[in-house]
Amino acid sequence: MKNMSKNLILTLLLAIGFLSGMNAQSDLEINKVFNQYGRQKGSVLVEMSREMLEGYDFTYYKSIVTTNNQEAADLARRCLEIDQKDAKKVKQVVSNGVLSSIYLQLPQKGEYFRLVLFNETTTPERKMTLIYIESEKDSEEILKIVLKKR
Repeated sequence: MKNMSKNLILTLLLAIGFLSGMNAQSDLEINKVFNQYGRQKGSVLVEMSREMLEGYDFTYYKSIVTTNNQEAADLARRCLEIDQKDAKKVKQVVSNGVLSSIYLQLPQKGEYFRLVLFNETTTPERKMTLIYIESEKDSEEILKIVLKKR
């Protein structure tokens, strides 16, 4: 009986954590990129919640990397165009008239600070990376952690 109770509690905690993570960036347009391309061939989707992110001081992390998928990169740019309206641009790089990199500090959601990072490289192959991070630390602290870990 004790083991069954422990398993039930563990299952409920995991489900609550999963559901809160699913809702994390659902108010953003970039969510379309994760949903549409996250499980396609040539894409790598990573999603982690608080338990797996202890050393990073993040409460939620989600990223997608696509290789040789211009449609995914174009969709990401269109979504970022919408999401950046209420955000603060920390850094932006435009190459030949096309957005190749941007760091956005999104408006806080409850107690969480949010950050979006986008980068696309074209050599040696076209690779797009889109990252969404939530943390109880402010966005500048998140950026220090992210750029330090690179």
